[in-house]
Amino acid sequence: MKNKITKAILPVAGLGTRVMPLTLHQPKAMIGIVDRPVVHYVIDEMISAGIKEIILVISPRHSEFKKYISYLLRQDPAWRKIIFRVVTQKTPLGNGDAIFVARRFIKNEPFLVGFGDDLLADINPPLKQLTSLFHKIKAPILVLESVPKKLVSRYGVVKIKKAGVHRDIYQITDIIEKPSPEKAPSNLTVVGRYILTPKILEEIKKLYPTAKRGKELYLTDALKTYLRDVGKIYGWHFRGARFDCGSKIGILKAQAYFGTRHPEFKKEFKKYLKKINI
Repeated sequence: MKNKITKAILPVAGLGTRVMPLTLHQPKAMIGIVDRPVVHYVIDEMISAGIKEIILVISPRHSEFKKYISYLLRQDPAWRKIIFRVVTQKTPLGNGDAIFVARRFIKNEPFLVGFGDDLLADINPPLKQLTSLFHKIKAPILVLESVPKKLVSRYGVVKIKKAGVHRDIYQITDIIEKPSPEKAPSNLTVVGRYILTPKILEEIKKLYPTAKRGKELYLTDALKTYLRDVGKIYGWHFRGARFDCGSKIGILKAQAYFGTRHPEFKKEFKKYLKKINI
């Protein structure tokens, strides 16, 4: 297996039911944050990590992504260096299926996954940090975020032990989906950024019989069987800013964060926030 990470899968087929009515006329990842849609930020994250090929997984009803990429390819020299591919997820069978439908573009190589409803921000590009850590441990690695214990029931929570590689790197021994605060093994939760290896695709494939019984295919389930049957998975405790743009409050927080840092608007925006006593 090659170690260099040049490809990324970007699933953006979600319906965005939590942020209705914003998604009645546009995909969730096309919601604007300051002067560009969420998906633009995620693609810029991937480019900063040295990604050369991005596979967007879209819904059949969302042609907006193709139009937006075509527009940016004409406007942004950095985007013109990237190979963009578009794959359609015909039926919404879960985020595991969204990754699996892009498999034909993934050879015997590690790949990055970035879901289109999480935004990360830090002084150093988060995905660049993640790829650097992968090259050290040479195993699947997930981005983790600490949350208040009372909120763990909203997330996938990891059971961990120290890896001895880096102070913020842990070996994951289990992933529990939306546990109660009393049963949560930690307060570290999985964020929508991963570096995975091709073996994960084999684990997702094993889940398809459950889809025939009406169950969605979740990446978390494939990661759990990988831990049990294949090998180690690590987690990186990310200490920068993360925004859940699949929620209305997350979108508002992202607007404030990126708005107060935008080179063109930050001065006037901060002045306005001060005026309204924020």
